[in-house]
Amino acid sequence: MNDLTKTYRIEGMHCTSCAMTIDWEVEDVPGVRDAKTTYAAGTTIVTFDPAVASEESIAAAIARAGFQAQPAG
Repeated sequence: MNDLTKTYRIEGMHCTSCAMTIDWEVEDVPGVRDAKTTYAAGTTIVTFDPAVASEESIAAAIARAGFQAQPAG
């Protein structure tokens, strides 16, 4: 397995429910193994198979949840 782990800065989160909504959307993307959004840090850490999921598909899932994402670091 050649999974990648990427961190995204999330704009517009107001609470932990926002974080859960992001996780649900991102985890529905084929190839995503795990998504952990932390409201306090304002980040989402995603582990995914780059042969199946792309950074663009992950950002699109975050947008569907109603938020904007920027790669961190």
